[in-house]
Formats: sequence, structure tokens, C-alpha cells
Amino acid sequence: MACCDCKRGTGKCLVIIFTIVFGLGVAISTLSPNWIHFSAIDEVGTREVEWGPFYGQIRTCEEPLEDGSQTCSKWQSKSIDLSDCEDVEEDPNKTLCGNLLTWRITGMLCLILMLIGGGLVAAASCCQFVTCGCCGNSLTCIANVLFWIEVVLSVVTWSFTISSLTKISQHNMVTSSGYQWGFWYFIFSGTVMAAIAAWMADWAAEDSALRGIWHWITCRPCRKENDGDDRGDRLLQSEA
Repeated sequence: MACCDCKRGTGKCLVIIFTIVFGLGVAISTLSPNWIHFSAIDEVGTREVEWGPFYGQIRTCEEPLEDGSQTCSKWQSKSIDLSDCEDVEEDPNKTLCGNLLTWRITGMLCLILMLIGGGLVAAASCCQFVTCGCCGNSLTCIANVLFWIEVVLSVVTWSFTISSLTKISQHNMVTSSGYQWGFWYFIFSGTVMAAIAAWMADWAAEDSALRGIWHWITCRPCRKENDGDDRGDRLLQSEA
């Protein structure tokens, strides 16, 4: 088997490109507070809120004047706190608060998985550059698993985001609500681009040692007892 195989070399290059696109998208979107926004009326005026996974921001606007002008306070940021729902006792507020914490926490986990997987791809690329593709494939194989886990978590994240905003919009004090660019960018990068990056990583790691070991463990017919045993010919590919 040649280390510098053209097909596998293409996969190794593509996994780097798509990992960069996927990684930048997840990092930019999850670190932004612009996922969902809503406006609600209270005693002071109108309260405008924007939420993202790591933190949100809020400001208060006074009632509009006759000429249509409106005075608003500066945005005040607040990071996520796992104890935010402890004082909430009544449903449906309890359920809503739980949904908000769920998608914010899973969004953070997506970022962590992306960083670990991206680091493994970077390390694998360095090994493959030095050894002409002979080493580092097992790291890409691990990154492939992490990327697919991130894809599943990303679906959970934006599903709970949609559920949360739906519940918020049903409140009688809320005057407007909607999704912002961070939410759509996360779906594109954290789900679509992550799935493509995972697919490319799977392609690039076809000849990894870890995949070979896993295939040998889970595939009993592949374990030949001797050179004359042809039970694995149907499942194992041989080089011409």
C-alpha cells in the first residue's frame, strides 16, 4: 500500500479545509449573543433581550415619543449561570428555563468538541506532512467520531432553541421575537459543515490503524487463522 495515495491525499486535504470552515463557524456563532431576540413590555418600558450560548445582553427602552424617537439604555451583558433556574418554581417558566439552559450548554459542548477534533486534525496533518501520509490517520479517525457527536449535539441545540423561542413568543408580555444571524450561522457550520467535515475525516482515515483494529474486533469472518484461510476475502480489500 502506498502512503502517498492520490485518493487518500485528496481526503486529507479536504478534511483540513472543511474543518477550518466548520471550526470558525462554530466558534464565531457560539461566542455571539445574537441567536434569539425578543422584546417585552414591563413597568419601565420595553425590555429588549438577546441570548447566545455563553452570554446574553439586555437593555431597556422608554416609550417612543411623538416624533417616533426612542431612548434606550446601553446593552448589559450577563453570562450563563447554571443556577439561573433554581429560583423558578412555576410551570411553564420552569420548563422554559430548562430549555434555555439545555441549548446553551449543548452549544458550549459543540464548541469544545470542535476544538478537540480540530486539534486532532491539525496534529494528524503535521504527522502526515512529515511521513507523506503514513502516520496520523488514527488521530483523524478519532476526530471523525468527535465531529459526528458534535453534529448530533448541534441538532439538539437548535431544536431546543426553536422550542425556547416558541414558548417565549407565546407570552402575553412579549411584543416581538425572532432568530438572529448567530443561530442560522450555527446551523450552517455546526450541522451542515460539521457533517461534511466528519465525512471527509472518515474518508481520510480509511487506512487508519484504529479502524483496522475495530474492524478486526467486530468482524469475525475477517480473522484468518492462517494464510490459506480465505474467509476474509469477501470483506477485506487487498492491494493489487
